[in-house]
Amino acid sequence: MGERKVSWLELFFDLIFVTAVASTTHLLLSIDNHPDKTAVYFGEYLLMVTPMFWAWVGQTMFFNRFGEKIKWPELYMLPQMFFLILMTASFDLTFSNTYYTFLIGYLGIRLITVIQYFVISRKLSGDARKVALMLGGVFLLGVITTATSMFFDGFWRYFVMYLGISVDIILPLFLSTTLRKVPVDFPHLAERFGLFVIITFGESIVAITTILVGHTLDWYTIGYAGLGFLIISTLWASYFYSFEKVVDHHKETHGQFLIYGHFFIIVSVMLLAANLHLLFEGHLAKDVLLLMLFGSVAVFFISKQLVFAAHKKADVRFYVWKDVCLLGLLIGLFLVNLIGDLPVFVGLGSVLVCGVVDFWVWVGVGRGVRRGVGLIVKE
Repeated sequence: MGERKVSWLELFFDLIFVTAVASTTHLLLSIDNHPDKTAVYFGEYLLMVTPMFWAWVGQTMFFNRFGEKIKWPELYMLPQMFFLILMTASFDLTFSNTYYTFLIGYLGIRLITVIQYFVISRKLSGDARKVALMLGGVFLLGVITTATSMFFDGFWRYFVMYLGISVDIILPLFLSTTLRKVPVDFPHLAERFGLFVIITFGESIVAITTILVGHTLDWYTIGYAGLGFLIISTLWASYFYSFEKVVDHHKETHGQFLIYGHFFIIVSVMLLAANLHLLFEGHLAKDVLLLMLFGSVAVFFISKQLVFAAHKKADVRFYVWKDVCLLGLLIGLFLVNLIGDLPVFVGLGSVLVCGVVDFWVWVGVGRGVRRGVGLIVKE
């Protein structure tokens, strides 16, 4: 049986998330106009990114396990795409204005996923049927809980809404023993997550291009954009070189390390894209900008290391001390930039140095040398 490839339908499905990623990143840039509300806006940003990511994960995981068994998947995924468009158009920091359309969009996506699980369970038997019914039931509980938020007002409306989303996200973590009996198609799933990471890196390129618009004759702006592009390129190379050379694409797994680890990878790249723009404008406090810059890169390093360590090839060996050294370097350079009155270029250059070190170490891993960074995690 040949290796499964990502279908054109899945790629079309991902296209909608290009817009969703762009919308949430643009939303975060609103912080630039309201520096006094940085913490509030950042929190609201995460509250919008999380259900967007989980909506993608829910359909992707279903399609990975059971997509080849369901007839006419277009009948399910195309309506989901419309609901996602509705949810994306409802991303607004004044959430009360778009609450109902956001809720309808999210519930529509998740309810269709639940229906798919129950429909496909009729064609399955044994552990596969048990997993399909179990996931359908868990996600239905999340949908019902989220839907009841419309009966509340104010704080409790949003509390109940995100309680339902949390149920959707957290409960599968307690079902890993059962899920392991029906492992995912790992090469297919890894490719799907790799494509989503590409989407988020693409948003970084958009940010750099936006900075350059109208300033293509300004050498400072060109230099800033060039340095930002080098950072993005280095992080991209580190991720995808490891993806190809370190990851065991024949591993049997329930996929949870891949799912939850990639949430942090994707959010960190999205934050970096926004930070490149915010740092260039320089309207926010220096400590906030530096924390976003170095913090997003640190989260990217840690989550990437954990994900790849959990899915490494058997002959790849990891050393924790190299993790510690890399993070120590990143923290040290952050403190130098925070305490010293240094130009923006120094901060970007510091992040670039850490990215180059990270990539160099992963190249060593890929060559089979007994080097590496990351923790050994068994799934």
